Amino acid sequence: MEYQNFLELIRDSVQKRVGECSDVRLASVLKNNRNCVDTITILRGDSNVSPAIYIAPYYQQYLDGTPIEELAKQIVEFHGSHSREGRYDLSFYTDFTQVRKRIVCRLVNYEKNRELLAQVPHRRFLDLAVVYYYKMEDDTFGDAGILVKNEHVEMWDADIEELDDSAMSNTARLMPYECIYIADVIREMTGIQADELCRDQIPMYVLTNTEKSFGAAVILYQTVLEAVGERLNNDFFVLPSSVHECMIVPVADEFKPKELRTIVCEINDECVAEEEILGDTVYRYYREEKALRVVASEEAA
Repeated sequence: MEYQNFLELIRDSVQKRVGECSDVRLASVLKNNRNCVDTITILRGDSNVSPAIYIAPYYQQYLDGTPIEELAKQIVEFHGSHSREGRYDLSFYTDFTQVRKRIVCRLVNYEKNRELLAQVPHRRFLDLAVVYYYKMEDDTFGDAGILVKNEHVEMWDADIEELDDSAMSNTARLMPYECIYIADVIREMTGIQADELCRDQIPMYVLTNTEKSFGAAVILYQTVLEAVGERLNNDFFVLPSSVHECMIVPVADEFKPKELRTIVCEINDECVAEEEILGDTVYRYYREEKALRVVASEEAA
């Protein structure tokens, strides 16, 4: 069965299972790095919020032989365990004075997101772009956020400068930075004491935020870059390992930009989901000039 036919069939099967009092909807959502994902939502009664469930994994199960009825059952059960049913007052979002204190920054790749950037307010940062999200205050929604679009800015009668000023202030306040030695990261993740191992390897640090979510945006802050440079007492390279964090490597003769770029590319190819890739570029922070710059292509090629 072709994918488009599957979409309609799974929607109808889910609708049949939940009954006419619920509204089952399909949607196609443009995500980071040109990723367009299909989702299914179930709105029960007068509820106005519902988790958006990605359909692709269920299509793969179908191709592997799972019947449509079983997949519909799985989707309904997933919805039941993840939904927070009820009617939420979303009228606050029409008022910029109410939302501006929770607008935050995220970084995306500029070239890979031209279609998305045409729909949202943004500003260029090196070969990246700063986009803006409303960070949900209700813990019910976890770390969910609402992507700020051009129509939202028009509705608020705001401008990009106001938006950016608020987002830069809020991001630093709500999600302060962390710079963690790689051995400590390994120990936290695995319980393994990795000090000796890491001492013989590249002295690498992870730069992110306290939530470990979209933490690459901390490189937007001059105060953060200065603090890292002071800690290392050196210039340093910035390797974007994902939208969630960057790797920091002190500048030294043995660390060639070409080799570091190879590391970034390998991480992106083998370890990072397409939607979470920030880019393959290597950056260098110059302490004396207090400047973060793209490493020249001839150095990293």
